[in-house]
Amino acid sequence: MSSVAREFFVDEHISGFKLFGSLHLFLILVVFFGLFLIYHYRNDIAHIKRKKMVRYLLCLILLSNMLIYYGELIYYGNYTWKTHLPLHFCYISGFSFMYYLLTEKRKVYHIIYFFSFLGPLPAILWPKMVSSFDSFIFYQWIISHHVFLLGSFFIYYMDQFHLEHKDVFHTFLSAQLIFIVMSVFNQIFNTNYIFSSGIPEYMFRLYPILEYFNYPFLLIEVLGIVVLGIAYIPVLLNKRENN
Repeated sequence: MSSVAREFFVDEHISGFKLFGSLHLFLILVVFFGLFLIYHYRNDIAHIKRKKMVRYLLCLILLSNMLIYYGELIYYGNYTWKTHLPLHFCYISGFSFMYYLLTEKRKVYHIIYFFSFLGPLPAILWPKMVSSFDSFIFYQWIISHHVFLLGSFFIYYMDQFHLEHKDVFHTFLSAQLIFIVMSVFNQIFNTNYIFSSGIPEYMFRLYPILEYFNYPFLLIEVLGIVVLGIAYIPVLLNKRENN
């Protein structure tokens, strides 16, 4: 039994997941369908009575996921600070979202809303994933990205936020600051958090043309602007509806 548990967490025998394979495409469809359902039932979501319980439950799911993730890395001796510090953009965004769920500081969410797209959406579309249902990292990926994105979108309507153009600008500046800080950190400690030092190798295999445009800062900037535009669509629809 211990060897089965170890394989579940360590995942030495990769299997079951293919980038843009049937499972991956299904999970992408689930996310976009989930976003559609949340938008469709936005008025009902806004009138949920036990909102605090929803926030705490969502925070418990996200936090437990990360505690188990770091716990198993340490327990099986696979933890390394050069890779596993919570300095990836998704994890920075995720822990920031948990902070909002616990404190309900509304100003914080004006940036976290956009962060919940900026971090998870690229990781949902282009994950570095090789295994599926028989591996813990598969579930960890789903909770820290899919559940995070859908949960944040749900909170956007449940807590009835009204975001503005300036929030996009503030998000952009905040993301730039994080990227600059992590770039300096990567240079000092020879790490690659937020991929500021280099694009992952599997992306070159997927898109060979990137070898001719291997400029991490430029690629991340362009991708970030596109994702910000996608994230602003519900905000724009909400503004038009209110007007």
